[in-house]
Amino acid sequence: MRHPPRRRATVLTAAVVAAVVAGVLGLLQAYLSRPFWYDEIWRAHVVSEPARSLWAELAVANTPSALGWFGLTRLCGEAFGWHSWALRLPGFAAVPLLGAAMVIVARRFTGIAAAVLAAGWVCLNSTFLDLATQLKPYAVETLAATAILALWMVDSSATAVGAGNLSPRRLERGRLARRAGAGVLALFAVPGIFLIVALAAVDLRRGPARRWRLLECSPALVLAGLHTVIFVAHQSSQRNGSYWDRQFIAGRGPLAALRFVVDQVRLTLTGSPPGIDRFDPSLVHGSLPTGPFGPAAAVLLALVVAGAGGLGARILARRPDGRLLLAALGGAELMMLAASAGRYWPFGPTRTNLFVVPMVIVVVLVGVERATQWLSLALRRQSPGKAPQVDAEGLSTSDPALPPRSLVFIRSLSVFSPRLTAGTGPAGLALVVVALLALVGSGTLLAANSLAGSRLVWDHRDRMRGLDLMVDAAITTRRIAGPGDLVAVGGRLARPGWLYAMEASADGPRDPSHLPPARGGDPARGTGPVAGAAGSAGSAGATDAAAAVVAQGSSRTGQVGRPPRIARADTIFFGGSTAPLAAQITSRPTPPRHLLVFVFDIELRDLTGQLTALTRSGWCPARTWTFRLTGTLTTYNHCSPGAATTAVTGAIASEPGRAVAAAR
Repeated sequence: MRHPPRRRATVLTAAVVAAVVAGVLGLLQAYLSRPFWYDEIWRAHVVSEPARSLWAELAVANTPSALGWFGLTRLCGEAFGWHSWALRLPGFAAVPLLGAAMVIVARRFTGIAAAVLAAGWVCLNSTFLDLATQLKPYAVETLAATAILALWMVDSSATAVGAGNLSPRRLERGRLARRAGAGVLALFAVPGIFLIVALAAVDLRRGPARRWRLLECSPALVLAGLHTVIFVAHQSSQRNGSYWDRQFIAGRGPLAALRFVVDQVRLTLTGSPPGIDRFDPSLVHGSLPTGPFGPAAAVLLALVVAGAGGLGARILARRPDGRLLLAALGGAELMMLAASAGRYWPFGPTRTNLFVVPMVIVVVLVGVERATQWLSLALRRQSPGKAPQVDAEGLSTSDPALPPRSLVFIRSLSVFSPRLTAGTGPAGLALVVVALLALVGSGTLLAANSLAGSRLVWDHRDRMRGLDLMVDAAITTRRIAGPGDLVAVGGRLARPGWLYAMEASADGPRDPSHLPPARGGDPARGTGPVAGAAGSAGSAGATDAAAAVVAQGSSRTGQVGRPPRIARADTIFFGGSTAPLAAQITSRPTPPRHLLVFVFDIELRDLTGQLTALTRSGWCPARTWTFRLTGTLTTYNHCSPGAATTAVTGAIASEPGRAVAAAR
């Protein structure tokens, strides 16, 4: 049982760690208000989608979102406005709370220093910070998973999980409430079901009070199960794609499957911290300062992490709460592997599996701490005049500096390496010193690897990744669109971003000077040239018709600086499996007066044929605005069929190369 001073020290340390992590995030506050890029803006669209069409949009979401994260993010948008900073708030707030939760969980098994190191290793890792500062659910999911584990551990006592009999044969309301709380937390994490099932399996493993334990676990199992089957499974469209194929065990033969598992374990061990994403190329990743040692350093670190993890697992297996942690970690990994066989969940060190990283870190640091304590004791024993006396039970009676709990673990560690504890003389001393230096050096390399991308995280505060200027494109369209005009958006990947930017976003443009002016100027959003630096004319025919379109758009604004949003009924999407653009326009009951066509730059080359067909059907380009790493917006007017086919083909053909080069 914990003593109050130990509990107070843990709480104080957790608060200090949370404050320090919050301070680091304060330095990165520029990430809050930067424009959404593609990996974020589609989530913003799904979160902001009207209730009448929400369920249908969830069915085609790129990847599933948890109901709790979804609701929390939507609440921030409704409460603070649909700004990028408002939607990113949950992820930002989760990081300091995760630091505090890491201290509380790790402190059950380690000293204060190791618990602080565990929190810092996760929360200050450059890859994790890159993820947490984006509109993504992974920081919230990691916090929820750690909190679930902490809640479940409240009841893990020496007479509980260790004996398989959690309490007398009756229902305990406190445990029921904590299990229900864990079930609610599972609603904030898509992979929450993996933890809940694994932890419940430990409760139900054996014992005469099994039916009471089942009743206590039922709220968590029901909540997590319904959430997964109804809400998460509805968002499983991406399993039919190929994006995660590299992380699925599905479709592999026995040898290939074994090689796949071994490779993923190796990648997990060589990550820093172990298990941090090694899949997403768009993230900031640490780089190991190998120096003259080359790949040997990576191999050494993998061996150190594996050895420390094995040692930590051996030590944790001697404790009931340690066995609970190991069961949660091992059970979650096994279920993720099984889900990957059905193409439901990627396996290995990917951002989707970030929720297990805190558990991996605790296991590794338990082994590191115990090994360090043991080596320190062995060094003292072999130093003249400083050797502690060891009684028949293997416990020191003359070294009050080491707490009894540590010495109990040291005695168990002597089983692994009796020579170091029993050996004396220069050889034994040298071996202990070398082992300590190797451990410290490995820790230094791991820390350097974990923080290696920190400079990039800082430097990339204003980096453009793709679709960053979608809001600018939508505002430009709103300013120049007139009554009877039709907006066409090309590119399968552009659809969700366009819908959010056009229908929900309350953000202003990233670069107001590149937008066309509204009537009478637009002090709030900025006034600038119609094309100029924002783009180039699509052809030499930047005619008076384009100016007329601008004037018509100005007449619809109603209020200076606030042009109306364009209804979805006046917008069509083309590309992918949708009908060709020209066919969609022809099938409309009322022909549009003008066309405003936006094309996502990455997909422009694939859509060139549809744009050429558009000119053959009697539409001529008038003016084009280019939004770097986002796309092009072109106004089209009626003309004689085929009048500008040659000019348009040449203009369009020049764009894909420029877009691809910019993306690279």
